[in-house]
Amino acid sequence: MGRVELKMQRRLLPCALLVILPTALFVACSNDNPLQGDAYEPGGVLPIAPASTRVDGGRCDGGDSSCDGGPTDAAPTIPIGDASAEPKNSCTTARAVGTVSGDTGAGALTAQGTCSEWVSFRATEDNSGVLGAGMKVKLTLTMTGGDFDLYVYYDAGRDSLSCDAPAARSFQSGTTAEQVSLSWGEGTVSNGSEDGRTIGVAVIKANGPCGGTAWSLLAEGNR
Repeated sequence: MGRVELKMQRRLLPCALLVILPTALFVACSNDNPLQGDAYEPGGVLPIAPASTRVDGGRCDGGDSSCDGGPTDAAPTIPIGDASAEPKNSCTTARAVGTVSGDTGAGALTAQGTCSEWVSFRATEDNSGVLGAGMKVKLTLTMTGGDFDLYVYYDAGRDSLSCDAPAARSFQSGTTAEQVSLSWGEGTVSNGSEDGRTIGVAVIKANGPCGGTAWSLLAEGNR
């Protein structure tokens, strides 16, 4: 039986059939790891947005908490440098303002300030029953004398404060109240894990200095 050579387009198949003999089939593969599709190029890579700009379905704007917080040592994603007033503290040195239960009762805590500032609080898990009780926190920022925006940081998957990108944010124009809702943890059955989280909050004065301004933050647990 004669030797048959088959030539195939490399873009469609990364491995080429070289020789067919009565007892063996020889296949040679390129080590270029080609990518298939219209953007093909040998040894190329597919681009991906950095964590600080990645948004899952637009759900980081307002009342959802689906975005990945990322590593704790990266620069926080807040609009410093666009005429916003820069806070004097940071995500890791935020002013602690208390605790609130994320899965029982109807507890709440408040914090006040006059300019851009980082604050933090602890959302505790207090329901230890067999049936699951998800963790929920609702945050409302009200203001006078100027426009403040709200950026919320936490890691839904582990009990470690994330300072890379906001899990939720709200930036209404003017003195309209800002509001976000967070939810994480177990579903209808207990997950056997500690779902308490430290929540970091950046209150940022937008568009200029802070003179004569004030804000008030309300954190409501189990809502």
